[in-house]
Amino acid sequence: MKQRKNLHDKTIIILLSLALFIILIFGSLNFMIFNKDFYYREYTKNNVYSSLPADVDAKNVTDNIIKYFRNTEDLKYFTADETSHMQDVKNLIRLMQFIYYGASAASIILFIYCYRRFKEDKFEFIKVLAKSLLYSSIAAIAVLLVVFLMSVFSFDFLFIGFHHIFFPQGNWMFNPDSLLITLFPQQFFFDIALRIFIYAMFQALIFFGIGFWMNKQLKIVEKHSPFR
Repeated sequence: MKQRKNLHDKTIIILLSLALFIILIFGSLNFMIFNKDFYYREYTKNNVYSSLPADVDAKNVTDNIIKYFRNTEDLKYFTADETSHMQDVKNLIRLMQFIYYGASAASIILFIYCYRRFKEDKFEFIKVLAKSLLYSSIAAIAVLLVVFLMSVFSFDFLFIGFHHIFFPQGNWMFNPDSLLITLFPQQFFFDIALRIFIYAMFQALIFFGIGFWMNKQLKIVEKHSPFR
């Protein structure tokens, strides 16, 4: 009976850790994709405004892209090939959001389930939360550091590899003077990846700090409690 209980609790910890891991990784990604202020700063940094034709307004194009990703407006301004690629990007974003919001819902359900399951034993409830926070944050920090190092030392390899994996149909290569490349040069993707890394790492460190503190308090209670 005790073995079954331990297996059940470990399963809950694994599921909650996985859900929190997804939230840490995809949360910052979801935020940055729709952060128009970041786009505008990048346009200034990469001299996009001066590179566009006089009849093309970067902010109008960006607003159209964001609304397109949110499924509230059809895409304008782009060629058929660019639109085809943007449709693939949109599908990838929607998949990411489905996983992200699914993980968020799962984490809430698991939290409520754990609270009800350990209603008479708050020590075990906090123990499950502490382990879940620690495992998810450590996994997120490890993944983020690996991706960060790959980005710093071989961003071209990472960038091309990403497109080969997620856009195998090969419709992601365009002329340097195309609107899509003018708006989003490779430097844009390096900068957004860096910003995602910073935001996600910051959150992961907070999760780790909370989990570490909770685990430390549990050990103090366990040490001084005759019933543990």
